[in-house]
Amino acid sequence: LFVFHQSELGFTISTGALGACVVDMPGPLKYKRNEMLACSVIGFLSAYATGLATFSPIALWSTVVPLTFVLSLIVVYGNRWPQISFATLFMMVMTLEEHFTPHLALVNALWILLGGLWYTAWSTLISQLMLDRIEQQALAESVFACADYLLARAQFFDLDNDLDECYRNLVAKQIAAVERQDAARDIVLRNLPRLRAGKIDARRAMHFNLFINTVDLHELFVGAHTDYPLVRNTFGGSDLLVFYRDLIRKAAADLEDIGLAVLQNEPPRASVNVKAELRAIEYELDLLKKNDLAATDPEAYAAISASFRRIWSATRLLDRMRRSLASEVPATETELRIDEALTRFVTNRRVSWLQIFSNLTMASPSFRHALRVTIAVAVGFWLGRLLPLTNAYWIVMTSIIILKPGYSLTRQRNAQRIVGTLIGCIASIALILLVKQPLVLLVSMFAAMVMSYSLLLFNYTASVVFTSAYVLLMFHLLAPGGMRIIGERAIDTMVGCMIAIATSHLFPYWEYRPMGKLVHDMIAATRSYLEASWWWSGRTDTAQPAFAGTVPGDARQAGERGDGGARASADASPAAAAAGDAGGMANRLATSVETAIVSGSATAAGVIGEPIAAATATIDGSPTVGAAGSPVAAVATKVGTKAAAQAAQSSAGAAAAAPSLARDFRYRLARKNVHVAFANLGQAFQRMMLEPKSAQKFVPELNDLLVRSHVLASQITAIAPLLRSTS
Repeated sequence: LFVFHQSELGFTISTGALGACVVDMPGPLKYKRNEMLACSVIGFLSAYATGLATFSPIALWSTVVPLTFVLSLIVVYGNRWPQISFATLFMMVMTLEEHFTPHLALVNALWILLGGLWYTAWSTLISQLMLDRIEQQALAESVFACADYLLARAQFFDLDNDLDECYRNLVAKQIAAVERQDAARDIVLRNLPRLRAGKIDARRAMHFNLFINTVDLHELFVGAHTDYPLVRNTFGGSDLLVFYRDLIRKAAADLEDIGLAVLQNEPPRASVNVKAELRAIEYELDLLKKNDLAATDPEAYAAISASFRRIWSATRLLDRMRRSLASEVPATETELRIDEALTRFVTNRRVSWLQIFSNLTMASPSFRHALRVTIAVAVGFWLGRLLPLTNAYWIVMTSIIILKPGYSLTRQRNAQRIVGTLIGCIASIALILLVKQPLVLLVSMFAAMVMSYSLLLFNYTASVVFTSAYVLLMFHLLAPGGMRIIGERAIDTMVGCMIAIATSHLFPYWEYRPMGKLVHDMIAATRSYLEASWWWSGRTDTAQPAFAGTVPGDARQAGERGDGGARASADASPAAAAAGDAGGMANRLATSVETAIVSGSATAAGVIGEPIAAATATIDGSPTVGAAGSPVAAVATKVGTKAAAQAAQSSAGAAAAAPSLARDFRYRLARKNVHVAFANLGQAFQRMMLEPKSAQKFVPELNDLLVRSHVLASQITAIAPLLRSTS
């Protein structure tokens, strides 16, 4: 349309296409298509309503303000709805500066709808043609994230690295790995109905097997919890730790090669040779055994030997993944039986439309976010009319882009937006002054547009640089010679950023508020994971372990008895005793933190005590000390009783469903849920650390809880084979 001198019409259609483009993110094709259609229709309605009100500034302001509130509140539906909210607000804002009659308002909105539908059809067609490619990209990202987790594990064997810093890095990599696995799981498993329909797709079977192997490999290292202070103190002067570090790093490099092979759709390169490290470690372990270390220091010898066995198993799993990718005739057999039970592993994306009405309260963070955005748009719209600017709607657009439901993300985006806009403006000025050919500027604009959307998820600052560049180039091509617009762009950005920062402090919903629920969810997921490990052993009719939670008081008493009480209650089964001890520790450890956060009145000193130190020391051999220097304590409360009661109800339901659900599926589902719950809590904690100091509550306790939760999940993974062997 630009070539045929229909630039304004092309700009309008592009507005709808850009709005739908915001929602076009990796995911299952069915849901992505429906989300883009919803975005296009809602954007059409918002643009039409705004266009009808452009006849008067008062009518426009009275329409835009409530419309902004509604479009901002739809973030309550989760999933891609925050992107839909922004895209529809974008379509609304792009209509502000025009003056339409009712007929022209409808025509303009229809052109925007056409742009959204055109992009939806184009994206659906490309996604359908590149279905395997999208799946490969998701798998490769999960493989790369798993490799990063292995590198974080390798840091523990380097004496130059601080253990606390290693644990913080490990938690961050664990969260990233879980996120990537969840995204890959959503795509891979939703493509499996082809197998159930009888169309055995060898490539899809290979992708499924690769995903299962990646999750199992990640789980191998998650379950490899080692008493690193003990290992460092015992073997710090030998080359053994160096061999372990190099071996894990080579395994990570091997895994990265596999991920690259998946991404490039090519057979992997020759595997990384780890024979030297394996033989060196075997030799060192033989020497230690001959020197009677197994008798003199059994804990240290057991820890270092267990690590070797797991790393050796990981190398075998890597070899299997390589063989699967390198096979000229891909097998159609899958690692797991394709069953309807696999649908339990994917999240439900159905939307309850009435949910928006239950969030019309100040207790809802989405409601507060909608209020902040509405106030920012109202102030920005007023300033835009007050200041002598050509495109004052950029003020409103900047505020909408920066304002996010969370304060930490808003502050981070604000700084990135300012820096990116300034760099983009400078680059655009230089390009416009140096290049006089419109065709070259047009090509540069499209290149900047591609880079903008390509970098959006990976580097927001760089994405803003290219966004500012292509927007300025586009307006320069529409109105050549207007250098003033670049200066106005910088001013609008500064004003919009100031409005966003000011309104972000209104009605704050700090991250510590939902921490209680997240802690409770993590405890429940950990308990379910522990129970799934027990049920996998086939002991459905034997005596209930201490963690089963048949009666709420039982779980609490198991926690209060500590190590000895838990063992005494399960003399008939050592594995059950170990499981009960671990489950009691989880309940005791988190109850105090959850209660303190929910109440909001307790102090950090109120949740500190000595008894928990001795109880938790039985898990890893040494008490963990929080950042404040005191071990985390636990206090039995009504919240803990409620959590135990809910766990009891969940346990009873699971017992009834056990005959119809494969134990392996149940174990894997529980394992996935505990990792997701851990990632949710970890992400909330990271966001809280970016908030003002006054809003950071119970930092030492939550940090310690995160580390211990990761340790406990490792211990449960480690005891699962023992439970199965006792069946």
